[in-house]
Amino acid sequence: MTYLALGALVMLVCGGLWAGVVLAVAVERVAIWGRMSLDQYAVDFRRSIYRLDPMQPIMAVAACAGAVLFALQSSGNPRVLAWTGTGLIALVIVTSTTIAEPVNSKFRRLPEGTVPEGAAHYRRKWRRFHLFRTAITLAAFACLAMATVL
Repeated sequence: MTYLALGALVMLVCGGLWAGVVLAVAVERVAIWGRMSLDQYAVDFRRSIYRLDPMQPIMAVAACAGAVLFALQSSGNPRVLAWTGTGLIALVIVTSTTIAEPVNSKFRRLPEGTVPEGAAHYRRKWRRFHLFRTAITLAAFACLAMATVL
């Protein structure tokens, strides 16, 4: 297997898994969380992020690594698209770390069932951010996919 093929495989598999989970959370959980009482939301949100928090950054970083390998082995539009996808993933990682992670921590630090002070505000903030993050994530994955077909 060439480095180009290896990069394509890693960026598409990891990028696809990452983008799929982000989209699924936006479509499924965010809508449900908006209708839950704060007590229910605090429990469900905490349980949902328990496994997603460590997995999602790993998938994003692996997709970046694959995209960088792919970009270094390609030229022209595929290279530009791979670098663009990498930049968009990096944007999601940085903004997730600075915006979403502090909210996640407010829920994760407390015992299950405990509603943090300001939970309604955090729910709105996390929802708005996640919808923004979803759009950027889908754009990043589109760039990675297009890089392999051009």
